[in-house]
Amino acid sequence: MSIILYDLAGDDGRRFSSNCWRTQMALAHKGLDYETVPIRFTDIGQIGDGTFKTIPVIDDRGTWVGDSWTIAEYLDDTYSDRPPVLAGSDGRQHARFVQNWAVATISPLVMTLVV
Repeated sequence: MSIILYDLAGDDGRRFSSNCWRTQMALAHKGLDYETVPIRFTDIGQIGDGTFKTIPVIDDRGTWVGDSWTIAEYLDDTYSDRPPVLAGSDGRQHARFVQNWAVATISPLVMTLVV
């Protein structure tokens, strides 16, 4: 059975969440089989046991994991025989630095352009 990725989708079916894209890239990099389930904002609370407030969320044979960063760590820990997404503790620290910088610097600019 493949991993199920709950992916944010608009009314027209377009997938626009960069966090979900990150998770898809991590799953592809690991070479893991997965299928996506499109979810709208209003349906996020119906995923799993209803405690998830954001997506992406994956269901890996009954193990539920949310948040793209946490999913990447889970994939590295669970599928350590596959290519690493975060490349060990140094890689995790570097990736976290880049992510925090991007969220603080690039995301506000992009959102200003979008709005």
